[in-house]
Amino acid sequence: MNSSTSISEHRHWRRLLWRYAMSTLIAGAVVAGLLLALDPYDTGRFSLLPAQGVANFGQRLAFASIARRADVDAAIFGNSTIQLIDPARLSRMISHTAVSLAVPGSGPVEQLVLAEYFRRHHQHNPYLTFVFGLDQSWCTTASPIIPNYPFPFWLYSNDRLDYAINMMRYKSFEAAARRLKLLAGLDRPARADGYHDYDTGRLWHATEFDEAPAPNQLPGGQTLVSDFTALPLMQRFLDGIGPSARVVLVFPPRYVGAIPREGSPAAAALDACKEALSRLAKTRSNTWVVDFLVDSPFTRHEDDYWDTIHYRGRVARAIEDRLADVLGS
Repeated sequence: MNSSTSISEHRHWRRLLWRYAMSTLIAGAVVAGLLLALDPYDTGRFSLLPAQGVANFGQRLAFASIARRADVDAAIFGNSTIQLIDPARLSRMISHTAVSLAVPGSGPVEQLVLAEYFRRHHQHNPYLTFVFGLDQSWCTTASPIIPNYPFPFWLYSNDRLDYAINMMRYKSFEAAARRLKLLAGLDRPARADGYHDYDTGRLWHATEFDEAPAPNQLPGGQTLVSDFTALPLMQRFLDGIGPSARVVLVFPPRYVGAIPREGSPAAAALDACKEALSRLAKTRSNTWVVDFLVDSPFTRHEDDYWDTIHYRGRVARAIEDRLADVLGS
């Protein structure tokens, strides 16, 4: 083989590799463009389709669609300790359209990201209502606050590039397939108000109370302090919403055995946290604190709870009634 033939073959293979690389890049760009245009999570970004809701992916992914519903002006944030609040019933009582954006296992960071996403998509409505269910994760002294479970922060980011890059993953292609099935009427959509009812139709039994946490401790064994890591985050969020927006900070009830005993360090820490939140609420108008996390008739009936922190329907209805009273005042 002479040198001219060798050079010719080298150029030939280089052209083939170049064409292959360009074809791959073009094909990838086309696939990425189609994925973004299909908008499987119904975020409204880059979408060529009208809003059609979203498949039942679970709260972490489905709420990107539900939180931006144009007809909504009230939302419930928190984790499973506020999840049983029925937004449909609450809507009827307060004459506003509410959705539940409660994500099981979430903490302050994830909940505030969702709240900011909701605010951003309704920024022209000055009369929004925010209901926060505050469990003891809001009373942490740990810094930084680390989420207990993975959360798709990119899905709720205001950075379109961050969103586009993170969409290029296998789960998004699965979501796109479900989006197509949903559009074809072959998949079940997520409930439009975000409600997930873990109570109705479930057989109650008492054995789940066997794993009650020690009533003299808060998670992490924290002691009495005057500074709680999540509260500046809440303060920053409150500073960013208009004065006519309404905010209710709710401490959901627990079974009495899971409430720190009076006089214990945990009770003192919880009281300090509640007091700090009450002071924060007083810094703006249209902000209320509703405290069910006390020894009361709502916390003493074992058959009103699935376990020590998850109440049943009767308690949820009472919380809804109290919220309606506050928001109707």
